[in-house]
Amino acid sequence: MRGFNPVAALQNLLEGCRVLVEGATEGTGFFVAPGFVVSCAHVAGVEAGARTRVRWNNQDYEAVVVAASADAADRTSALYAFPDLAIVELLDPPDGHPCVWLDMARPLQGTELTAVGFTDTLQACAAAPRRVRLTAGGRTTQAGGQLVELIDGEINPGLSGGPVLNHASAGVCAVVKATRLEDTTMGGFAVPLDALRLLDPDVYRTVVEKHDRFHQSDPRWGVLSDQTEQPPVGDGAFDRRFLGLLSALPDSHDTDRSHAAEFLAVATPGTPLPERPILAHRDVYTELTALMQPSDGELPYELAFCADLARELAGAPFHTAGAVTKLRDHVLIASGRLGLGSAVQARLAGSGVPARRASVIGRLRHSLRERSLYHVMVWRFRSPHDIVPGASESSALPLREALALLSDLLAQQIVLMGDTPQSRGLIELILPREALDENFADWRLWPEVEYWSLGRKYELVVRPLERHEAPYLHAAWEERWRHLEGKQVGEALVCVCGRDRQRQAALDALFNNDQALAALALAGSPRQSPVADAYMVALTAGVPMMVWRRGSVPGPRVCGSPCGVPGRDACPDPGFLTQAREFLSDVPRDDVPGRICALRNDAEIEAEGEGHIGEHVVLLWDDPSRRIPRTPLAPAAPVEEGQPVE
Repeated sequence: MRGFNPVAALQNLLEGCRVLVEGATEGTGFFVAPGFVVSCAHVAGVEAGARTRVRWNNQDYEAVVVAASADAADRTSALYAFPDLAIVELLDPPDGHPCVWLDMARPLQGTELTAVGFTDTLQACAAAPRRVRLTAGGRTTQAGGQLVELIDGEINPGLSGGPVLNHASAGVCAVVKATRLEDTTMGGFAVPLDALRLLDPDVYRTVVEKHDRFHQSDPRWGVLSDQTEQPPVGDGAFDRRFLGLLSALPDSHDTDRSHAAEFLAVATPGTPLPERPILAHRDVYTELTALMQPSDGELPYELAFCADLARELAGAPFHTAGAVTKLRDHVLIASGRLGLGSAVQARLAGSGVPARRASVIGRLRHSLRERSLYHVMVWRFRSPHDIVPGASESSALPLREALALLSDLLAQQIVLMGDTPQSRGLIELILPREALDENFADWRLWPEVEYWSLGRKYELVVRPLERHEAPYLHAAWEERWRHLEGKQVGEALVCVCGRDRQRQAALDALFNNDQALAALALAGSPRQSPVADAYMVALTAGVPMMVWRRGSVPGPRVCGSPCGVPGRDACPDPGFLTQAREFLSDVPRDDVPGRICALRNDAEIEAEGEGHIGEHVVLLWDDPSRRIPRTPLAPAAPVEEGQPVE
């Protein structure tokens, strides 16, 4: 059509989704799914079950608030507490009303936006429709979350609760919350739509499922969106199709943990969990699309996720089998168009997803405020699709108290893991250097069975906290781990003692020149100098496997080498290196924890005392694919004050 403007047409459709909400105050809302409206809590009401009234096309409809965020009891700011959102359900909704497309990504600074709502500026009409062109500014932190700044336009009373359209993505990305200053063009603040995930999880899942199904069958928004999208956003039609298919799949509706595991299983190892809880398959998909995508030739994360779901749900009940088949077919079609058909076939068959051993992972890390205090947290790791936090991270504790708590939590999680003698899980302890040499192997988790020790009953390994919290060290770590694949560890094992010419800079240079140095026998405890210096070089160089005797210190130099390089043939404690090579001579990388556990038991059976390698042996075994999500502890920034729109 000559002169047709898709942005203007989309703005008109956006206005068709707008409703007037009369609840706690009078403001704006908008249809997000058949019969469901989103608005601000300070407009619709903060109590679930509260009655409200919605006006659309000059017709009033009775409605009820089904989910809303509460206001802070001690609020001193003029703003309602974050997120200030509510979901309203119409009791007898009209047929055929349109719905906005929800864009959970926050707009980039400088993006053109449109907000619609109502105004009382014209005294002749207290609720006259209004459309305002705005620009995305920066972000302002309010306690609990970040607000999107709206600039270059006036946010007037009546716009609160209204939708904010992102011209680049052609989706509604935020909800108008407050003005910066009335009767000026200083703009205001909006709540990003991903904050809906902070409301009632069941209501949220219901609404987004109905939203995605609606847009599968109603093309009005999609047709205009396809003509409106601007770089660098993704393919809206592609995403709408997949989200619609995901909405028809069974969902656990249990906790956000399984969905978090789905996210972590696909994302690059070490990727932190998103800021918001992951409550539905849709959230996994949209969060994966927000990541920096993998290199050419690899499956996009969201496509890998859909392939995983299709594989895992292949045996779904009859009433959902058709939806699973459709998802699988669409994954194959989409991957074929990208030239990645073989990669997705492998993923669907499960060969593209490596198997993982079950484990309990415990972590000690320093408090940000005081490094002599420690936080404790544990996880159950069954697979990349099932990484379950055992509890919230503890408060900051002295080291002895933190270790006692870790012991208690390990016992609880081992029971929950369902460990059996036929399938022993790993016990993995992520620790700062000063805690590596604790006597974990002799811990009695169940005192009533005094002869059970942690290191003889379970495959116990330690892992370095410092590397897990430093992403810039991960590439070298992954590379050296690959160098051990397919090798017998005894052949790769070399000695590092940290003395004489093994100064840190020189030792680091030697590691830089030899990526095959990946398994070390330390001449003493990494808590003791000079081995401590060599240990830190090996850690930062990415060495994933080390063994040593707990509490030991290097003796006098007994070998003939000048210790300028990691020793391949000699060691200051030649007995330890010789025994380690002998007992690990036929052991591949992934079986080392089991062999070390067996050696601990052999030492107890033979009762040879200090001479047996299994006595006091410590294994650092750090598989980079078995990472836990990074959990930031940064405090929130100060709140910038604003004025609520009534």
